[in-house]
Order: sequence, then C-alpha cells, then structure tokens
Amino acid sequence: MSRKCRILLIDDHDATRETIAEVLEDTGHTVSPAENMARALEHLEANDFDLILTDLKLPDGDGMRIMEKSKSLYPATPIVMITGHGSIENAIEATKLGAYEYLTKPVDLNKLRVIVANALHLVQLERKVVRASALEALIGQSAKMAQVREQIRQVAQTDATVLIQGESGTGKELVANAIQSLSRRAGESFVKVNVAALTKELIESELFGHEKGAFSGAIRQRKGRFELADGGTIFLDEIGEMRLDLQVKLLRTLQEQEIDRVGGTETIPVDCRVIAATNRDLKAKVQAGEFREDLYFRLNVFRIAIPPLRERPEDVPLLAGHFLHRFAARYETEKQFSDEALRHLQAYDWPGNARELENAVESSFVRAPGSLIEPAMLPEEISGLSPVPPADSPGLAPGLTIEQLEKQYIYAELARFDGNKTHAAKSLGIGLKTLYRKLEAYES
Repeated sequence: MSRKCRILLIDDHDATRETIAEVLEDTGHTVSPAENMARALEHLEANDFDLILTDLKLPDGDGMRIMEKSKSLYPATPIVMITGHGSIENAIEATKLGAYEYLTKPVDLNKLRVIVANALHLVQLERKVVRASALEALIGQSAKMAQVREQIRQVAQTDATVLIQGESGTGKELVANAIQSLSRRAGESFVKVNVAALTKELIESELFGHEKGAFSGAIRQRKGRFELADGGTIFLDEIGEMRLDLQVKLLRTLQEQEIDRVGGTETIPVDCRVIAATNRDLKAKVQAGEFREDLYFRLNVFRIAIPPLRERPEDVPLLAGHFLHRFAARYETEKQFSDEALRHLQAYDWPGNARELENAVESSFVRAPGSLIEPAMLPEEISGLSPVPPADSPGLAPGLTIEQLEKQYIYAELARFDGNKTHAAKSLGIGLKTLYRKLEAYES
C-alpha cells in the first residue's frame, strides 16, 4: 500500500496488543489500540479504519459485536478475528458471517504480516473498482447527462468546493460519489452528512464535535464529521436546511480550514474538501434572508446542476432497464417491458425523478404475472397516459410542426435502440455527428 493505513487493534491482553501494534507500526501504519469493547466502540464512532483486528473474547463483550457495529458503519472495512485455540470454531463461524480471516493465539507474526498486507490490498482493489465505476453509475446518454459527467471530470482532480443542485431523486449523492472517487483524495475518508436529518440540538455537535461535559449527556469527547473527514472529503447533503447561526460557523470553517468543538477552547485545523448538495433554490433563499449570501458564494465555487428526468426522456428506457435488471436479480426471475409500456414511461413527467421511476419499475415487476410488463401493469398515473408515439408512427397530431415531429421521432428511435446513438443514427439515415447536433439543439 502506498499510503499509511489506519488500523483498529482490540485485545485485552497488554503484551499481545503491544506486540501486534509494534509490528504494524513498523510497516508504516497507524494503530489505534483498544483494551475492551467499550473503548473499541468509541474508536469506531469517532474514526473510520482501513482494517480492524479484534480478539474474539473480550472482558465486556465479544468480537462479533465489534464486527456487527463495524459492518453497519463501514461495510467495506475488512475484519480479522484473533482467538485462542478453544474458540477456533467461533472464529470460523465469524468468517462465514463476514470476517476476512482469523488468527490463533499465540499470534504468528509472519502470518499476521501476510494477512494484514492481503487485507489492505483487497481494500485498495475495491477502491479502484469503485473509482472505475463511479461515472458508470450515472446512467443516461442524453446531452445533459454527458455534460454532467464532463463537469465531474473537470472538477474531480481539483480541491474546489462543489455545489450540486437538483430536484429530489435526481442523483445528487451519486454525483458526489463520482467526484470523490475520481479525486486525489479517493483513498481517504469520505464522510456524508444529511443536514436535514439532524435535529437542531445535535447538528452542531455532529459537524464540529464536542468536549466532555459540553452539555447534558456529553460523557466523553467526540470528534465531529469535519475532523473525521480530515485529509478526505465531506459531503453536506441538503445544505439549504442549515440554521443561520450554524451557517456562520460553517463559513468560518470553509474559509479558515479549522473548527472549534462544542464546549472547547482549542482551535483544530482540518484539511477536507467540501461537496454540498441541495434541492432548494439557494439564490431565492438568500433573497428571502434564509441563507447567507457569503456562504452561498463560498459554496458555489463550482456548480453542477443535475437535470430532472422530464428534461431527458431519452434516458428513461435506459434507467428503467437498469432498475429492471436489479429487480430481476432480487426476485430471481427475468422480465422485460413491452415497447408500449416503455412509451408510457417516457410520456410521464416523473416529479420524483429516478427514485420515482425505480419504485414504478418494482411495482410493475411485482404486478406482472408473466415475463412481459404491459402498460396495464404500470402505476395508474402512468398507465392512463397517452404514450409517446412509436417510431413507425410519429403521431400526426394537429398543430405539430415538422421540427416537433422530427424531435419526437428521433427520441422514439433512441428508445427503440435502448439509447444506442450509433444504431439510432443508422436507422434514421443520418450521421452520428448530425444526431448529436440535433440532440444538443433539443436540450438547449
């Protein structure tokens, strides 16, 4: 591994813990030791780790509880169990439940080095897979989605603050994931905060941390999300819901790259990139006095606007097919939409965007008795619509201009070929560059 990794080591035996920590630190890693489950859980709540090594038997619990907590917080972090010979069966059971490997006591240090190296190599490979697939998660071949992907590529390699704007269900978190995965901070912490989901009593402590005794219930010091993101990236979702008084503190953090814990007197430097997202019109909130103008300018260094699904109907068949494939795997049966059903899906305006489409696809999948999903099996608000005319019948409705008919026909051909522009252009009898030019004109 080229970078220093963070390892949580849990063992109640002092000599074993100290020996293992020394071996791991000699290989260049940072080790956080814990002598019991309570201390280990404190570490897990305050930090993320690349690897966890835990004794199976602890004075106040067991390693299985540690694994359960870790999997809920950091599903991709590998866990190595350490156990005495009398508990090997339990360790084997732990590997079946998700542990990466197990070691028996007394620990073979050479074997320890090999297992740790292999586990961390696995972490690195998984991050490369996530990095490679980040843009692929943004499904759509429309000109507007191509522009979003290009903007992601432009900003990812910088440390510029990014503001992602889009309606609910358009994929703001997917865009944030892609930016992080393609950035130079890809191997570091990526901390996500849904501002709207935090209560007004907890949000300041969650973001900036608190000192022991700072308020009722603060029984120990706790790092906030900005500290956890140090060296990496923090994603502030639904930033438009933040209270005005906290906006002042956030602005200072962005400008000075430092935070103050609640109840603390020490200023703590933090180095993290900020990505913010909102489904609100922040300019309108600024004018209404509900959002600070200086914070808006500080967040709006690089803006990415995600188009709603109604503005890119040619992407609907692609997304529907993607969700259909997912539910086919979940329900272990193959189904497909009829051409007529796809045209109904394209005719709907999707106020809930991709999230609503996903729910509609699952509903239709469950309703369909056979392998073909017909319009009658779609949700009522969709099945009752007049479908987008098929490619061989562009719909000679009164009042349509030649340009409108051409646009309708081109979108229908794209749907027929599942968004494949090369095949659609060939069927239309035009060049691929001409097709791209027309699509860009439609989107402008």
